[in-house]
Amino acid sequence: MSIPPPQPISHTAEMVIATIVGVGIGLSRDNLLLGAGIGIAVGVLLSIAKTLYVERRRRQR
Repeated sequence: MSIPPPQPISHTAEMVIATIVGVGIGLSRDNLLLGAGIGIAVGVLLSIAKTLYVERRRRQR
């Protein structure tokens, strides 16, 4: 009996949060390139954190 593959992890919420943070910083500093860089970094960090969290919970089951 084979184990079905796990469901893919959705990162939509993390990308929305990162976009809002990046736009907010970019507009407040009047530097959209800085905002884009920070938004990308925040999105990557949040996605990595969620992936690690979900994988840890899957292993505990």
